[in-house]
Order: sequence, then C-alpha cells, then structure tokens
Amino acid sequence: MSISTKQIKNDKNFEIELKFIDNISSKEKIKVELIEDKEIEAFLIKEKEKFQLKINARFLEDEDDTTKLSFVYNDVIYETKKLGSTSKQTDLKIDNSVSSETTIELNRFQSESFKQYGLYKTFFKIELKNINTFHKEFETVTHQRQGREYFYDCIRINLNGKDYDVTQLKYNNKGFYVFECLQEQNYDEFSDVCFSIQQAIGFINKLMVGGEKFTFDDVGNCYYSNYIRPTLKGMYSPIITNPYSYPDIENDIAEFYLKKLTRITLTNFSNLVYKIHTEPEFSVAILVILEATSIRSLLIIPSSFAVIIEQLSKHLSIEETGLEKPINDATLTVKIVNELHKVIDDNAETLSETNLLKLKRRLNEVNKPINKEHLTNNEKLTRPFEQLGICLTLHDIAIIKHRNDLLHGNILLDTEEIKEEENTELYLSYVSAKLFTLISKLILKSIGYEGYVYNQAKYLEKHMKIKTNEEYFEKI
Repeated sequence: MSISTKQIKNDKNFEIELKFIDNISSKEKIKVELIEDKEIEAFLIKEKEKFQLKINARFLEDEDDTTKLSFVYNDVIYETKKLGSTSKQTDLKIDNSVSSETTIELNRFQSESFKQYGLYKTFFKIELKNINTFHKEFETVTHQRQGREYFYDCIRINLNGKDYDVTQLKYNNKGFYVFECLQEQNYDEFSDVCFSIQQAIGFINKLMVGGEKFTFDDVGNCYYSNYIRPTLKGMYSPIITNPYSYPDIENDIAEFYLKKLTRITLTNFSNLVYKIHTEPEFSVAILVILEATSIRSLLIIPSSFAVIIEQLSKHLSIEETGLEKPINDATLTVKIVNELHKVIDDNAETLSETNLLKLKRRLNEVNKPINKEHLTNNEKLTRPFEQLGICLTLHDIAIIKHRNDLLHGNILLDTEEIKEEENTELYLSYVSAKLFTLISKLILKSIGYEGYVYNQAKYLEKHMKIKTNEEYFEKI
C-alpha cells in the first residue's frame, strides 16, 4: 500500500471565515441597509442554498443585465450585478393604503473591497455524512489547526509551480471543503484552478462539491456565488484501499489485496488536475461521468460512457505510420495457422463445403500486415490502451464494441443474445461498470499512476451467471 500521509508544518485557521458563513447562513432574515435608497426597509433572506434581497417597495422597474445593487451588512458594503429572478407584489390593505414588495434572488454578491489579486480561501458547504477523510483514496499531507494535528484531511496540489490545499472539516454540525491558494494570484486564476480540482476530486472519490461558494481574500472580504454548478454525487470510484468496505468481495480476496492496494499520490493527483485544467477533453469526460452517474439513469450512463471512451481514445492516441505484422515470428505464424486449420477440420461436418473453403482461404491472411494509418473503428478505440501499456482481454474488447450499438441508437443494447442471457437492466449495469473501469485505466495511466484500479463490473458477474478470469482489482 502506498504512503498514507506526509507529515509537514501546515498551520491553518478558518475560524473567522466559518463564523461569518455560520452567521449569515443561520438567520432566516437579516436587516440590511440599501445603498440606493436608505429610507427603504430591506432584508437579506436565506432560503436553502440561496439568498434573496427583500425590499419593502416596488424597486428596479427597468432592471437589465447591468443593474447594480448595494447593501450594508455588518458595516460592510456588498454589491451585486448578478441578479436571479425578481418578483414584485402590490397589496391594497383594508384602510386603502398600498403595500409594495420586491424580492430579488442574489446569484452573487461581494464585498465592495474584495481584492482581485492576493491569497484566497473558498468554502463549499456539504452534508456532514460526506465528510469521510481523504485517506481512502488519496495520499494526504498533515495540517495543524487549533492546537491539533490532522493526518488525513488535506490534499496538496501543485499546478504550474503554485501550491493549493484542499481541506475537509466539520464545524457546528456542518461539513466543508476548503480550497486555498498558498501563493498570491489573480482571483479568476484561483477560481478556474478550484474548478479543475473540484472535478479531479470528484472523479476519484465520487463527490464533486459545488453549489454555494464563499470565497475570502487575505483580509477577510467575501465573494459569494451559487449559480454555477451544484454538488454532484457519482456512482463509481476508480481507487479504493479498503476491500472489506465492499460486501460482495469475499473475505479471502479482501485479505489478499488489503496491503497491496494503492492510493493516488500527490504527484499523480497534481498531474490529473493539470490535465483537466489544460486539456478540455479530460474536463468534459469527467463532468459527463459525474453528471450521468449522479442521476443514476441506465438510459444515459452507457451511451455517455461510449462517447467518453471514443473521445479519450482519439485524444490520447498517438498517430502511427507504416505496416505492422501481428506476429513477427514466421515459425509461430505457421504453427498458429496449422492449429486453426485443425479447428476448422474438426468442425467440418457442421459447415458446407463452400463455407469451409472460404474460412480456409482467410487463414492465409491471419498475419496480414496492418496499415497503421487505416485502422478500423474498433482498432482506433483500442490503440491508446496498447500505446499506454494497458492489457485488454477479449471480454474488454467485446464491451468496447458496444460503442457501435450505443452511438447508433440502440441504447438498451437490445439484441437477441442479451435477451436470452440476462435481464436488460442488469446487462446495462454491467456494461456501464465495465466501460467506467476502462475509462479509469485510460485516465489514470495517462497521468502516470501505477497501482490498482477497482474492477467495477466484477461483482456483477455472479448476478449474471458469467465467469471471467478478471480480478476485483487490476494493476496498471
């Protein structure tokens, strides 16, 4: 098993930011002062994962995309240009007086003094049950907070010579992922890197945090947003280190692999973030994986994975030229051809003379050179596996061939063979799991990962009453 954590000096203090988030989020209604008209009564309203500005007057009659609003909270001026839906209401009271109210959804607001260059911390709120430490999948670094050392809750990423930490923690019965840059940079650069890291973590541990986002600069000014992407909870994790956590894995197999399984190293994880950050094909692939699996739809997952495996194969494939014989040993070629002739002869009674002759003619081309510039679609899909040194079984290749079915409208993989063998839903689950395992191998091998990948489809074999020589964990 790979090293679990690196012990380093890494002091952190999130108390001020956490108290701010707790205070502004825990009150349902906060009175604020509207800069545009201080005489009008206004309130900041918290509803689930969004804020609203409720104004006791008809307001913003001619609002457009450039409308700017400012309000004062805790003696700090906040401004927003990103408005969500706006509703206006006018009531005629029994005494004939008129009461008007405007409610504005705030997709974003920030302190007037928020810095565009410096050090930043971004906080994402998540459900407490999703705080599980990182050590099951990641190599981690230690960090110190409030006189205590934490061993498994922080990941360090190096991207383009700059360091970033992601820390998970609990505060007042709430969970948080905290993203930090450890060197000064532009806010937009930091925000883009955070999104790349979010995707990378989501691919490895199935949880891509999103939704409400509180970012603080190095003097405590806040930038809030909630309009980009919600938290996504996927289905598959390519790396695990505790085989006992999967009840379908027999105890003797779990014991065999317990000390062999590997975490993703900090270097490998930084490489993954770099790939996502600089190569759109990786970012799109991981977002599609997370979005498709977050809704748990077997009508969508297999087809989405077929698209991903084709996209990544094209992206990772290195163009080659020339001819290549499958078998370089002439003696071995003769041996294989003779053995194939014998197989055909042994089954000759089931074949017509015409078909028998056709098959034997084809044997003469068993070792026909392959033109590397004119590969079949299936050969193009499997080429990057070969180039990266990833072994494929005949069963892997058969699953990859389903790409043709899925991309040509047969999303239920509706064939006579499947109808006879197994329930369609079970088979779709199996194909989805197999394709994810193959995609995982491509992604992880391309970032330099050397270790075990969890074979997501293995446990389904017994439910489908099939048996392969594949293992629960496959080394790449």
